[in-house]
Amino acid sequence: MGTPAEHLPGPISDDAINELLAFVGLPRASKIVSANVTAEYHSIYIITLPLNNKASHTDLVLRVSGHHLPQIKTANEVGIMSWISKNTTIPVPDVIAYDASVDNPIAHEYTLLSRVEGETLSDIYPTLNEEQISGILDQLIDILGQLHAYEWDAIGGLNINAQGKIVVGPIVDETFWQVPDLKLWPKTETVASLNIAGPYQNYVDYVSAQIRQYIRLISIHDKLAFMRSDIPRLEAFLAALPQHAAELNATKLRLAHKDLHWANVLYDKTSSRITAVLDWEFSDVVPFQQWNPRRAFLWTGQAGDAGAREKTRLQQVFTERCKERGVVLLDDAAFASQLQEAMQNVADFVRAIVEVSPRDQRRDLVPSWRATALENMARLGV
Repeated sequence: MGTPAEHLPGPISDDAINELLAFVGLPRASKIVSANVTAEYHSIYIITLPLNNKASHTDLVLRVSGHHLPQIKTANEVGIMSWISKNTTIPVPDVIAYDASVDNPIAHEYTLLSRVEGETLSDIYPTLNEEQISGILDQLIDILGQLHAYEWDAIGGLNINAQGKIVVGPIVDETFWQVPDLKLWPKTETVASLNIAGPYQNYVDYVSAQIRQYIRLISIHDKLAFMRSDIPRLEAFLAALPQHAAELNATKLRLAHKDLHWANVLYDKTSSRITAVLDWEFSDVVPFQQWNPRRAFLWTGQAGDAGAREKTRLQQVFTERCKERGVVLLDDAAFASQLQEAMQNVADFVRAIVEVSPRDQRRDLVPSWRATALENMARLGV
């Protein structure tokens, strides 16, 4: 199936970009450059406006979306960034204009953002000294503190509704089945039918929606036929969850970036400040135990064992800095009980099986994942 980056939009002409600028009330660009960066879900253009224009920003970034997750990803990114800008001091680019449809001059979903000065932390990490790294970790503590200070009443992404209010909306996740994946499924399936939606009121509702979806996908895909004998157990698991709702729902719902590695952070060496946190499109309000689902936090961009060791070291330093500052940030990320952890394990391992089997991937690991899912179901008496 390839990678998301292989399904990016083709080149957008300068004329089309200038038509878009006029469409949103901005002057013709004095310069347009296709950014020489690899982004999985966007093509990126750097736009310079004339110095004497009346726009609030002279330098802009146009992110042109691929047709991976129509509408929901763009709508979520804008909703999240708008909420961040209005309710925190976390540095993010300004949203100048956006469209979650393709009904515009470039015929693609897009976000037009202010350009923020700074270098990507992952690019400059080898040049940073320990004092700079310590300062960055302190700033990340402050950023997470602001995200965690606000409790939500539902699980999902954020959207701007017709009245201009930011509300909890559908879940958006990088593990979702996307348009390029549709060829793996019956022709009647769509991105919407293959994924969960939301919002969900609590942890049990969220996990239940996932399990119901996995049962449906197991039922319709031949390469998941080996899991069909487990459907009665999965249905019994679903029935058992409400019986333990008070214990299983013991969590705080918080907005999480979910992919806060150092390639998503801009930094200015001159001021020693984080200038922007980027790429919020897969962020959600989640049960706090799921704030870092891909274990990406503090990954510096280094590959292999060296990168893993450095991430572990930074996590230890981060924890020590929290203690020294008397800041409690991640204690609530622990599971409230063994039963709650078992519930999440079932969701995680069944998802992994349903994700890889139609792609003929990880066949060697699927039996152990299946056994682990069944073991955790047994902890809930099914």
